[in-house]
Amino acid sequence: MMHLLPKRWFRMALGLGVWLLAWPLLASDAEEILRGMDGKLHSGSWESFSQVAFELPNGRVNKVTLYVARQSGRKAVAVVVAPDELKGRAVLRVGDEVWMHVPGELEVRRSGLMNSLVGGVFNNADLLVGDWLEEYQPTLLKENDEIRQLELKPRFSGSPYARMVLEVDRKNGMPLRLEQYDAGGGMIKTIHYRNVQPMDGDHLHPLVMESASGLNAKYRSTWQLGQMNSREFPAEAFTREFLPHAGRLMK
Repeated sequence: MMHLLPKRWFRMALGLGVWLLAWPLLASDAEEILRGMDGKLHSGSWESFSQVAFELPNGRVNKVTLYVARQSGRKAVAVVVAPDELKGRAVLRVGDEVWMHVPGELEVRRSGLMNSLVGGVFNNADLLVGDWLEEYQPTLLKENDEIRQLELKPRFSGSPYARMVLEVDRKNGMPLRLEQYDAGGGMIKTIHYRNVQPMDGDHLHPLVMESASGLNAKYRSTWQLGQMNSREFPAEAFTREFLPHAGRLMK
């Protein structure tokens, strides 16, 4: 009965069959792209110092200096180094759990990835991101001679993003642009990665990340990386009990 089928339905069925056969290869390619990017960005355990500047609609700019320690297994801790009024604030992530310490408070408090340790456009999910492939399930959307475009969906609960679209530089394997969307399809923010430089031996990293809110473009943030080093940490570094003392990790 094949000859009785309209030609357009036959072509559609053929196209669908080709797509279904190619889909596992596309998923595999996407995972290799993210795995390669992770390997170029950092080692399995590392620390960094950075400055985040938040520009408000009234023109005021707030600057915060951060120390961040990260380890594979979705473990990370961030500590505010400056300004003085925020110094000592710290946030810890272990898997899906997020905890925050505020100096003067007796107990650490529960927080979340959608909250922000320092305010502004960047939230805890951005500050405490570790291995991209560990965090997100990628799908290859398109590619050309210059970029590879991936759709990323969170593998775990608690993410403030329902999906993201990441553009990766085909030449150096570094992130170029990231769009973050909520469950309703609205854009939360866009991040541009700039000025890729060698860091920590053979690794590469964008020194500047510029972000604008999707809700109000007048809210902008710039994250500038100052130092990054591979380092092993004691097991207690990523525990709730140690969070009030996380500043001791800085050398």
